[in-house]
Amino acid sequence: MSRPVPLSPQSPEFKGISALNIIYEAGLDSESRPILVLSACNLPNPDTINYDLILAFILARLDEFVENDYVLVFFSSPAQFRPPWMWLLKAYRALDRKYKKNLKALYVLHLNRTYRIIFDLANKITSPKFARKLHYLTTLQELFATVSLSSKFIPKQVIDFDRNLPPIQPTRWHSSPQLRTDPKKRPLPSLAFAVTLENLARLEDSEQQAAFVPKLVRQIIEHLKAHGLEKEGLFRKSPASDELNRVKETFNRGESVDLTQHDINVSASLLKVFFKELPEPVITQQLCADLGKLPDSDGATDDDVQRIKDILRKTYDAKQLQYNLLQYLFTFLGMVVSHADKNLMTAHNLAVVFTPNLIRDNQPAATATIPSTQQEAMANAALYMKQMNEGMALVQLLIVHNEKIFQ
Repeated sequence: MSRPVPLSPQSPEFKGISALNIIYEAGLDSESRPILVLSACNLPNPDTINYDLILAFILARLDEFVENDYVLVFFSSPAQFRPPWMWLLKAYRALDRKYKKNLKALYVLHLNRTYRIIFDLANKITSPKFARKLHYLTTLQELFATVSLSSKFIPKQVIDFDRNLPPIQPTRWHSSPQLRTDPKKRPLPSLAFAVTLENLARLEDSEQQAAFVPKLVRQIIEHLKAHGLEKEGLFRKSPASDELNRVKETFNRGESVDLTQHDINVSASLLKVFFKELPEPVITQQLCADLGKLPDSDGATDDDVQRIKDILRKTYDAKQLQYNLLQYLFTFLGMVVSHADKNLMTAHNLAVVFTPNLIRDNQPAATATIPSTQQEAMANAALYMKQMNEGMALVQLLIVHNEKIFQ
């Protein structure tokens, strides 16, 4: 059985299948890892299209993410068209170590019993280690309790299917220890993450507002400068979730942390999570719109750079704390790029990792509007991709030309 070759993004087949919205990017999880959604309800009639092309398209989309840690959510029902079992076997074999290595979790929702048996059997035979990354979920409520996925990225068919499921006993999932909250042990207000920059400045009793950068950010970046600049794949890999959350909670309690006692990926992930959890994004989508289409970072002229600098000054004229933070971050990211011969993190690679954390929808996932039609769900996914592409162009320019823009 020959291995499918990923489709070229320039091919007409790629563009045609892309419009079906079978697989798409849907934000970040709580550990700042990209979430990809695979929707069976969008699979076309196999009589009208060769499913090997579908598989080649899925592999091409996954190729955009496999160098970094990522999470995959599979909406298995409803599905008007089900692929043949032989095709499923071919697809499973095509997802070799390249795709599974950095996949941190696969959440499968609404899988029927027959297909679950096939999934489990395939995992036991070919990849017992991968089986530990596979999680079966019964309802959207379970999914929301596990993954910070905005409802605007969920197909209407999936939402309707979930609403029509027979009621389940609360003990089926509400009794899970990780979901129970002891009223006597409610978390205290955070002193580090998910706090506005203004409140952090007050907490740190900083009178130097003109130069203020949160102590947490300074500590992490100074540690990365000293120990991580030559780390291959810096910011691409995730540490153990338990360790990351333990260190994060320690910072939130206002206690000191010796970062040298932890894996360097802990510090790299904490930096991304800090920006992701800021109540207000440091770069707004409106700023990207105001800047318009941007040139490639390598082809940007002095006039292009000056225009960006002028717009940034105007935008952040009354946002000194946000400007300080951006200047501090991009100066550091420029330093990371200067070691790209060792860490392999080019400006483009860093833009891929940081853009979703810096430029994001400010609406909480839990309050996002549920799409009323399938077309609206597809439009949401397309808009997110467009915003990320525009944002990546800006972030890459800010990294490459940080000295001219922030001087």
